[in-house]
Amino acid sequence: MIEIVSHGNQIRRGKYYLHSKFTLAVNFCSDDSFVFVVNKEVGSGPLNIVVQGVAVDSISSLEVGSDGFYLNGDKFYFDELKIYDSKLQISDFIEEKFNRNLSFFESTLIEFSPPKSLAFLLDESRRNEFTSSFEIEYIKRFENAVQLFLSDDFLHGIKILKGLGPGLTPSGDDFISGVLIALNLQSMINSSDNSNVIEQIYKTAESGNHFTTAFLRCAANGFLFEKFKRLIDSLLYAGEDEIIQNTRSLFTIGATSGADQAVGFLIGIKRFIL
Repeated sequence: MIEIVSHGNQIRRGKYYLHSKFTLAVNFCSDDSFVFVVNKEVGSGPLNIVVQGVAVDSISSLEVGSDGFYLNGDKFYFDELKIYDSKLQISDFIEEKFNRNLSFFESTLIEFSPPKSLAFLLDESRRNEFTSSFEIEYIKRFENAVQLFLSDDFLHGIKILKGLGPGLTPSGDDFISGVLIALNLQSMINSSDNSNVIEQIYKTAESGNHFTTAFLRCAANGFLFEKFKRLIDSLLYAGEDEIIQNTRSLFTIGATSGADQAVGFLIGIKRFIL
């Protein structure tokens, strides 16, 4: 029997159609809106419905109404106690602690990121993971794009990064989503208004890939998936052990998606905060 663990606070109404199915997640779409039905291992998110008591890949239909949703024809009412609040929030900011924790975060990314992730942007030795002529050209394109991103011509860099790389969510789009999260964090740290820059990056990164656009939209609006929200909490308030744990937890998202998003977040922090 399906049991609902949590449901995200950014799920839109609509009749959804199956987009893609995996062991841990089933993805549904309705025009440019997405909902992801996942298990507890994947965790909560702004667009996630977390279920237990059933194999996730047995779920084949979804419809979202005003007061609840239907999974495989069974209705589940929205429950305030199970709503996942995905909005990025901070209570205070201690610069020295944050900067120290960033060094733990970066070293964890370099040491433990999966092969073929964007960790080569942080450590040249990680380039050894890429050996074919295609992969070497791929590295050059990424490095060129990131150099532009770090310059005044940052939107040119975003244009090159958009859609760059293989996979359901290309590494370039994962990187951009991390940058958008960094900008939202900076707005909260400095009580500044980054809405114009965020909008420029988001609009530049939009494409015909509605799947990645859904993730970019969440990042642009500061709506975070549980694993990334926990990472930011640990960067702000915890210490080395928790940062390592939460960073490595990100690596379970896709083949490299979690790591690539984390690299984009770190480079975005260096570009806009430090």
